[in-house]
Amino acid sequence: MPSLTRRHVLLLALVAWALGPGCKRDEERCRTCGMKIDRASPWRAELIDGAERPLAAFDTPRCAFLAWRGGKVPASDVRVSEYYDRTARRGRDLRFIVGGDVLGPMGPDLVPVDPARATKFIQDHGAERALRVDEITAEVLGTLR
Repeated sequence: MPSLTRRHVLLLALVAWALGPGCKRDEERCRTCGMKIDRASPWRAELIDGAERPLAAFDTPRCAFLAWRGGKVPASDVRVSEYYDRTARRGRDLRFIVGGDVLGPMGPDLVPVDPARATKFIQDHGAERALRVDEITAEVLGTLR
């Protein structure tokens, strides 16, 4: 068996170093856009089933709704962080604000807000309107560009 030269060892070390971070299996990626999901991000969203078990994770509410409304992930609801208190809540318990000056990590998004705070949020941030989960359609999602 041929002996390894210093050059071979250096080359193998360089390849191992370059491939190491890319081989992480615990890295969570958005099912819609492929962006890495920060587990601590207030924009993180999950589609959930009827028992509130997570089905798929997304980097933003917009990406979650694109997968849900596009039929890619059949779900019962979405779980997101409420804008003000950052607690994880079901989408049906919130309103999603369209428009305004609050942007998600990828630009315009649906901002999840408690219904009691929706009017104030719209006034404070120049937003257009607040929608329930069932009002978020493909047409609404198409306006978020």
